[in-house]
Amino acid sequence: MNTAWIKRAEMSQFDLKNLLGLYECLGNLKYGGTLNFDRLEKSMEPVRLGREEFSNQHLEMLERDNLFPAWWRLPKLTGPELEVLKGAFRNIQPGDQNLVQKLFDIFKNIEILSCLLRVICPQHYGIYSAPVENLLSIKAETPVRKYLVYLENLTELQEEYGLERIADVDMALFALCCLLNEGYIRQNPEYYQIYRDYLERPNPVKKISARNALRNIRHENIYYLDLAESFLENDPEIAGILAGKELECLINRLFSELQTRHKIYSPGPMPEKLQELALRKVFSDQVKEDIQKWWDTRNDCVHLNLAEASEAELQELRARVRQMITGLWELKARIES
Repeated sequence: MNTAWIKRAEMSQFDLKNLLGLYECLGNLKYGGTLNFDRLEKSMEPVRLGREEFSNQHLEMLERDNLFPAWWRLPKLTGPELEVLKGAFRNIQPGDQNLVQKLFDIFKNIEILSCLLRVICPQHYGIYSAPVENLLSIKAETPVRKYLVYLENLTELQEEYGLERIADVDMALFALCCLLNEGYIRQNPEYYQIYRDYLERPNPVKKISARNALRNIRHENIYYLDLAESFLENDPEIAGILAGKELECLINRLFSELQTRHKIYSPGPMPEKLQELALRKVFSDQVKEDIQKWWDTRNDCVHLNLAEASEAELQELRARVRQMITGLWELKARIES
């Protein structure tokens, strides 16, 4: 049996729930303290239950927390703004877009409104912060949309790890950020194994982060060659596969244009297609040879074991993939001009 597989199987699983109990400790190590959520939740409970209307008094409760003023500055709300918020917090539902937008229109700051929602309704809401935004690779068109995507991600993690409240997921992720972002914390023997478990095994947090990041990359790069260039420096293997996809699409399109009522060219391997395209003077023999080299590079990327490749092999592959991408851009420009 493969010893590497056995070693992976013996590793302990990363469990985000374990970070929840470390929230206060890691927060103290990194920031010198944490918000007093027990007190804040209790003071905001009458608002959530509809026994009190939200007022500037409730904002002052936040400001009296030892750390809140160091992170956020709250405005004084005017009469009309308070009028808009009448009844807004009674029996809040999860992911309420209208409420989030209403609060953003007033506070103009997604972190402040998320903190407010979190202390009023910890069951359904969490604090949006830069460390967790970066951890989950969240990106969206507006701050409101960012927060709603964040809440969707928290809900997914809540179900994955069996955490009781959305606020618990938020606190566990924040503790994870402290662990990942500070060397003196992750090197502490008390926390180091959690760090290794997170780093070395697939887990839902990394899955969500990768999914968000790839969705953003794909949205911003509509061509396979654009994507290939994005991956080239960090992962020439994936870059070569993506560039190969662009090459395959281009050759298949050119090949399909050869089809006529009188002659149908059956699909075949890439070398056969290139030979037929050169015979039909779609491109020269020199271009055919260049494309065949690019296709060989693509095949090497498909079969390469990146984990076992030496730095010299990676550098050589990166140079070949870069040449492939540049050549494909030039070929596409000539064909489409």
